[in-house]
Amino acid sequence: MLLNLLLLIIAYLLGSVPFGLLIGRVFYQTDLRDYGSGNIGTTNAFRALGRTGGLFVFVCDMLKAGLIVLIAQSFTVFTWHPLVYGIAVILGHSFSIFLKFKGGKAVASSFGMGLFYAPLISLLGIGAFFLVLYFSRMVSLASITGVLTALVLSLLFTSDHFLQLILVIVCLIVILRHRTNIERILNGSESKVPFGFRAKK
Repeated sequence: MLLNLLLLIIAYLLGSVPFGLLIGRVFYQTDLRDYGSGNIGTTNAFRALGRTGGLFVFVCDMLKAGLIVLIAQSFTVFTWHPLVYGIAVILGHSFSIFLKFKGGKAVASSFGMGLFYAPLISLLGIGAFFLVLYFSRMVSLASITGVLTALVLSLLFTSDHFLQLILVIVCLIVILRHRTNIERILNGSESKVPFGFRAKK
């Protein structure tokens, strides 16, 4: 029990580490909170830091959830379900103790958790993300579609009820974190990426 609680706390604290903020400050002398949407996650990192910086942030945010799940799966001393620790990372990322319980939108971390636990479902979810991103050019809509796709696939093709429950929680977190984006999608003012279907050359 004590080791389970310890890893759970470590998972939340690791999730709370704002890699986007740190990478921006250390390598680019840029505070993501002062740029674009002000969010510390991958999308704003791509806007503020460029492709290399954005990819670096994505990998760090993805791995912090994925590696915790891998540790929980690899050592028998941790007896709680691996996804319990994964969701702790996601909660830390979204509601960071280091940022007054603010944070990112949980998409990269959710993908990392899923990739290390249910890789096929996660890859299909990220495939749906890129498909919707290409045609809509809206990262927010693509993100919501990606996690919902993973949930639907888990309900249709697995009997892993705990995975299904965790994906319901992930979907709720992602939708909650994108609530202002949803408002802009509905009123037609959501920002679009400069590539994809009908993008101006």
